[in-house]
Amino acid sequence: MEYGTLEMVYREQPLQIEYFLRGGHKGAVLHLQGLGSSKEDFMGAAGVAGLQEFSLAALDFPGCGSSPYPDDTTFGMDDLVEITNMVVAELELGDLVVLGHSMGGLVGLLYAEKHVEHVKGFINVEGNLASEDCFFSREIAKRGPTGFTREALMKLQQGLARSESRGLREYARALLNASEKALVAYATSLVAYSDNGNLIPRFLGLAIPKMFVHGSENRGLSYIPALRESACEVVQIPDGGHLPFYDNPEAYYQVISNFMDSVFSDGGGQG
Repeated sequence: MEYGTLEMVYREQPLQIEYFLRGGHKGAVLHLQGLGSSKEDFMGAAGVAGLQEFSLAALDFPGCGSSPYPDDTTFGMDDLVEITNMVVAELELGDLVVLGHSMGGLVGLLYAEKHVEHVKGFINVEGNLASEDCFFSREIAKRGPTGFTREALMKLQQGLARSESRGLREYARALLNASEKALVAYATSLVAYSDNGNLIPRFLGLAIPKMFVHGSENRGLSYIPALRESACEVVQIPDGGHLPFYDNPEAYYQVISNFMDSVFSDGGGQG
């Protein structure tokens, strides 16, 4: 497993993007994190037998995990798409499946639309597709940069840390390293896209293999029936919430492994 820092310049801002990469010969899967989360959400993949032949990669978006957020600018979803594209090029990932969780699901959708030459499949893990998906993000966006202070972030973090859900407790740990400025900027852009981006038709319109994964606790999402009626595969993770990779990792990674096998079943390598 390789851990590293990519030094890059984007919009005249020097960035330090932390990542991990585990090499493989059969294709790659790139994990894109949720709001305030980090690359650690994908660390469990390294020990999964069904993923041993694949390259695994994940990054910390600016202001999350170990990647600092620049002082002099504000990034939104479109910026994260371009930063992701720079990381894909730097790591030479070749053919890949994008796996986007929550906010990362939206980034992954926009990335797959814009850089279709790289993406062979897309796994959307409760990624934002509609207004109802804006759980914490809408509250953060409403409070804005003056209202969502470090104190407010720590109050949110402490509440989540007391949750009975392992996934939410792990999310609380990630928030300890998040920048409140980054969270406000990302949440504002995320809510705008979720409310006005016409995302469900765009997701279903991707001309690549795609799958929507949700925890059983969230089986009531209003758009799931429409997804099931389409060509999109929909999979429910038993005993899972919004972060099924922590709640039920065995079932979750089996689903990811099966999808990777189906996309790269011809044995095609990285190209």
